Amino acid sequence: MWNSEYPLVVNRIIDIVEAYNPNAIHLGLAFDRLAAFRPQLTKIATYERADRDSATLSEYDQQRDTLFNVIYTVVKAYLRTPMADVSQHAARIMAVLKKHGNNIPAANYTAETKRLYDLTTDLFAQPAVIESLEALSLKPLVVRMDELNKDFDGIFMQRVQRHAETERVDIRAIRLECDKAIAMLWSAIEFCSHEYGEDNYIQLVKTINSLNSYYKQQLAARAFRRKAKQDVRKEEPIKPMDI
Repeated sequence: MWNSEYPLVVNRIIDIVEAYNPNAIHLGLAFDRLAAFRPQLTKIATYERADRDSATLSEYDQQRDTLFNVIYTVVKAYLRTPMADVSQHAARIMAVLKKHGNNIPAANYTAETKRLYDLTTDLFAQPAVIESLEALSLKPLVVRMDELNKDFDGIFMQRVQRHAETERVDIRAIRLECDKAIAMLWSAIEFCSHEYGEDNYIQLVKTINSLNSYYKQQLAARAFRRKAKQDVRKEEPIKPMDI
C-alpha cells in the first residue's frame, strides 16, 4: 500500500470503530492507542502530497521541454525552405528564439520557468511575430507551452510551501508503530467478542472486514498489473471505500 493511501485506510478504521462507541464495548484503550496516530497520519498525507507534486512537476517539465524543442526544430527547418514568405516568417521567429537561447530545456526548474516566461512574453509582444506564428501554425504550440509553464510554476510554488510547512517525518517508523496498534485492536476485538459476546461486535467486524476485503482486492489487482509489466507508479491512489 502506498504512503499516499495508508493514512486514508487507517483513518477509515478509526472512524468505523469510533462509530460503535468503543468505550461502551470495552475497546477504549485499544481504540485510543490507534486514534493517537491521527496527527502522524496527517503529516504523512501532507508530505506525500508534496511528493506527488514532484511527479507532476517532472511530467509538466518534460512536456514543456518537448514543445520548446518541437517549436525550435520546426522553425529551424522552415528557415531552409525555398519559399521566401515561409522562410521570412521563420527568420522572424528564430530571431526571438535565439535571443533566449536554444538550451532552455537544459536549465534548472527555476531558470527554465523564468526563461520561458520571458520568451513567450517576447513572442506575443510583437504583432509581426504573432502573425508569423499563425502563418506557420505554431501559435497553438507556443500557447500550450506557456500554459504548461504557468501550471508548472504554480505547482512548484505549492510544493515549496508544503515542504516549508511540513517537518520531515519517518514514514516507515510511523507505519510500523501504527500497524502494531492496529494488530492490538484486532486482538482486543477478538478477545472481547469471546469475553462479552459476539453479538456486541458482529456488525463492527463485518464493516471492518468489508473495508479490508475492498483494499485487498484493489492491491491484488495492482499486483497483477505490476506482474504484467505495467507501470503502476503512475496510477492514481486507491479511492477510499464508502462505508
